Amino acid sequence: MSNTSQDIALTSDAFDEVSLLDILDHVLNSGVIIHGNLVISLAGVDLVYVGLDVILSSVETAFRHMSTKPPPPGKPR
Repeated sequence: MSNTSQDIALTSDAFDEVSLLDILDHVLNSGVIIHGNLVISLAGVDLVYVGLDVILSSVETAFRHMSTKPPPPGKPR
Protein backbone atom coordinates (compact mmCIF):
# COMPACT_ATOMS: atom_id res chain seq x y z
CA MET A 1 0.00 0.00 0.00
CA SER A 2 1.14 3.54 -0.55
CA ASN A 3 2.49 5.79 2.17
CA THR A 4 -0.10 8.49 1.60
CA SER A 5 -2.98 8.61 4.02
CA GLN A 6 -6.54 9.46 3.17
CA ASP A 7 -9.18 10.51 5.64
CA ILE A 8 -12.52 8.98 4.74
CA ALA A 9 -15.67 9.47 6.75
CA LEU A 10 -18.93 7.66 6.31
CA THR A 11 -21.62 10.21 7.02
CA SER A 12 -25.34 9.78 7.08
CA ASP A 13 -28.34 12.07 7.15
CA ALA A 14 -30.87 11.66 9.92
CA PHE A 15 -33.17 9.73 7.57
CA ASP A 16 -30.51 7.53 5.93
CA GLU A 17 -29.12 4.36 7.43
CA VAL A 18 -25.66 2.97 6.74
CA SER A 19 -25.77 -0.80 6.80
CA LEU A 20 -22.96 -3.10 7.83
CA LEU A 21 -22.85 -4.36 4.24
CA ASP A 22 -22.20 -0.82 2.96
CA ILE A 23 -19.33 -0.39 5.42
CA LEU A 24 -17.86 -3.79 4.56
CA ASP A 25 -18.09 -3.03 0.84
CA HIS A 26 -16.31 0.30 1.36
CA VAL A 27 -13.55 -1.32 3.47
CA LEU A 28 -12.92 -4.12 0.97
CA ASN A 29 -12.87 -1.72 -1.99
CA SER A 30 -10.43 0.73 -0.40
CA GLY A 31 -8.59 -1.33 2.24
CA VAL A 32 -7.84 -0.58 5.87
CA ILE A 33 -4.57 -0.71 7.79
CA ILE A 34 -4.67 -1.03 11.57
CA HIS A 35 -1.46 -0.52 13.55
CA GLY A 36 -1.27 -0.59 17.32
CA ASN A 37 1.02 -1.22 20.27
CA LEU A 38 0.34 -2.22 23.85
CA VAL A 39 3.01 -2.07 26.56
CA ILE A 40 2.40 -3.30 30.09
CA SER A 41 4.99 -2.04 32.54
CA LEU A 42 5.52 -2.14 36.27
CA ALA A 43 7.71 0.39 38.09
CA GLY A 44 9.02 1.71 34.79
CA VAL A 45 10.07 -1.75 33.53
CA ASP A 46 8.39 -2.98 30.37
CA LEU A 47 7.06 -6.47 31.05
CA VAL A 48 4.85 -7.21 28.05
CA TYR A 49 4.91 -5.71 24.56
CA VAL A 50 2.20 -6.57 22.04
CA GLY A 51 2.31 -5.23 18.49
CA LEU A 52 -0.56 -5.44 16.02
CA ASP A 53 -0.41 -4.88 12.27
CA VAL A 54 -3.51 -5.76 10.25
CA ILE A 55 -4.27 -5.14 6.60
CA LEU A 56 -7.87 -5.75 5.59
CA SER A 57 -8.77 -5.54 1.92
CA SER A 58 -9.94 -7.64 -0.97
CA VAL A 59 -7.33 -9.50 -3.00
CA GLU A 60 -8.14 -7.37 -6.02
CA THR A 61 -7.55 -4.15 -4.07
CA ALA A 62 -4.28 -5.47 -2.64
CA PHE A 63 -2.96 -6.36 -6.11
CA ARG A 64 -4.04 -2.96 -7.39
CA HIS A 65 -1.80 -1.27 -4.78
CA MET A 66 1.15 -3.65 -5.13
CA SER A 67 3.89 -3.14 -7.68
CA THR A 68 3.66 -6.76 -8.87
CA LYS A 69 0.95 -8.24 -11.02
CA PRO A 70 -1.36 -10.99 -9.80
CA PRO A 71 -0.45 -14.56 -10.74
CA PRO A 72 -2.08 -15.89 -13.90
CA PRO A 73 -5.22 -17.93 -13.38
CA GLY A 74 -4.67 -21.68 -13.09
CA LYS A 75 -5.66 -24.11 -15.80
CA PRO A 76 -9.02 -25.79 -15.25
CA ARG A 77 -8.80 -29.51 -14.51
